[in-house]
Amino acid sequence: MALGMGDFIVWERKLAVGRTIVLFVTLWMTWRAYEWATVYAAATLTIDLNGIKAATTIAAVTFPITYLQKVVLEEYIKSK
Repeated sequence: MALGMGDFIVWERKLAVGRTIVLFVTLWMTWRAYEWATVYAAATLTIDLNGIKAATTIAAVTFPITYLQKVVLEEYIKSK
């Protein structure tokens, strides 16, 4: 028996594969952004003891991905 596109769509909706993939990709992106921020902060502190420039750069990079993670997680929970 051949499975058609309709069967795939029913399977995907039943298991929420798309939503789960989006959730895990944004989790990975968040982890990667914070990993980068840690390395960047450590490298910057050896050069400049002020830290204000480093802090603003880290905030500018990590805020959008953190907000995206919040929105994706809220939508994931609401869709269940």
